[in-house]
This record gives sequence, C-alpha cells and structure tokens, in this order.
Amino acid sequence: MQRLRHNLLALGLLVLAALAIGSLRTRLNAQFGKTQEKNDVLALPPPSQVVTMSLGYRAALADLIFAHVLVSSGIHFQEKRLFEFVGNYLETVNALDPKFRAPYRIADTLLTLQVKPVGPEAYREARRILERGMAEFPYDQALWSSAGQFFAYLAPPAFESDPNAQAEWKLKGARTLARACELIGNNENIPYQCITAARLLDNAGAATDSRKFLERMRQVSDDPEIHRFIDAQLKRLGAAEDEGRLQAHREAFTRAWGADLPFITRGALLVVGPNWDPAGCAGAELKCATSWRAWSEAREGVLNATGQ
Repeated sequence: MQRLRHNLLALGLLVLAALAIGSLRTRLNAQFGKTQEKNDVLALPPPSQVVTMSLGYRAALADLIFAHVLVSSGIHFQEKRLFEFVGNYLETVNALDPKFRAPYRIADTLLTLQVKPVGPEAYREARRILERGMAEFPYDQALWSSAGQFFAYLAPPAFESDPNAQAEWKLKGARTLARACELIGNNENIPYQCITAARLLDNAGAATDSRKFLERMRQVSDDPEIHRFIDAQLKRLGAAEDEGRLQAHREAFTRAWGADLPFITRGALLVVGPNWDPAGCAGAELKCATSWRAWSEAREGVLNATGQ
C-alpha cells in the first residue's frame, strides 16, 4: 500500500512537471523567435598560429575551414546577415595551403557579393587575395581572367569615387586580362576579352602597351574573325603606317611555316621553332635563328639594312 502511494506521488509530480514545461515552452519559444544573431564571432586565432596548431595537417585543416566558410556563407545569406569575418577565414585557408585553388577563385564573390552592402576594405581584401592567388598560379588562365574582370569592372564603380583610383583599378584589370590572353586555356571567349583588354589599356592611357599587345595577339591567333577585330583596333590606334611591315612579317612567317611544317598548328610551330641548317648558316643570322624571336629580330635587321 505504501509503495502504491509512492508511485502515485511520483506520477503526480511527473504530470505537474510536464504541465509546467508545457506552460513555459510557449513563452520561451516566442522569446527565442524574437532573438536574432546580429554579430559574428571570429573563432580562429591569427593565421600564423593556426598553421602551428595544424600539427602538419595543413591541407586537411584548410579543407575543413573552407567548408565551414561555404556553409556559413549560405546560412548568412539565408538569414540576411553580413558575413563579417569571411576575409579572415580565407586568409587563414591561404596561409594553411597556398596551393589550394578554389578559395582564390571565389574570394571576390564571398567577400563582396553579400546580402548587405560591404565596405571598401572588402574589395581591397579581395584584391589582395586574388593577387596572392595569381602569384601562386601564374599560368592559370581562368583565375587571371576572373581577377582581371573583377579589377576592371566590378570593384572600381562599387566603392571608389576618386577618378584616379578608379583608373588604377581599371589599368590593373586590363593588364591582368592581357596576361590571361597570353596563357593557355579552354575558354573560347578569351580572344574577345583580349580585345576588351586592349581597349581598356588604350582608355587608361597605355596606348603603346595596347598596340604591342594587339600585335602579339595578331601573330599567335589563327582565327580570321579575331584578325579582323585586331586589325580594326590597330587601325583605330593609328598603327596604319606600320601595317605594311606587319603584314609582310606575317606573310614571311606563313611562308616559313609552309616550307617547313605545314601540317602542324601555329602554336606547335611556335614551340618547335624555325627550321635552320647548321652547315649552311655561317654568317647568315636569319638562316641560323633557333627561335622565332631571334628569327624576327634577324629579319628586322635585314629589312633595316636594306632600307625596306
């Protein structure tokens, strides 16, 4: 009987506890729903200390932090909050694994394209990260092209009001795009971006650089449409007086190509170099040129000597 009374008492206390929790839960849920997280907290020490803390597992820790950045970026976007410390996380990832390519590719997006407007420092930080990435990947056409478009188009009008600062950003973008044009990749739009890069160089006051860049592109491109674009641009830049010399140079290169290896592509021929005969080239620099640069310089010397 006594045991029954104890069981009933315990059951009564359990019911009362359940009722108390139920009555308080509604009010707590309402208060929790009104509570919003307004500021982020950086949960990482400086990058140099994180490198030491990784105990040699730098690439693995870089992957883990970058995954956290991607997830947190989505959460911040959903909650319509500014991701305040994304730059710190990205710099830590770069310090842990400088050859990790993905963070460089999307650093400008994560830093600047947020649900709320970001300040000038976000654009400058994106530039620093992109420049670090280009230094680590000097032959990555996609990275250079993306960085050049950010420098030239997205960043300057977004936060720079000083015309001189805008011009510096655009010139940096033009030169970055020009470098992307010289790299090997599978982006079919690169040749057209090269025309844009030349125009940006011209508008930035670097007409000589623009002209030299277009002439190099004209020599290495096989696309007739690209040739027409470049010829029109060179004409607009006032290079008509040298067009005859350039055309003669291109025709001489084409003849040398056809006489030696007509069945290979222009790019392959530029790698192989010009044909030369060691036994018959004594005293004739043009015939003894072992690179197309030397061949071009020797040919210019012959033309200058003959007054053509």
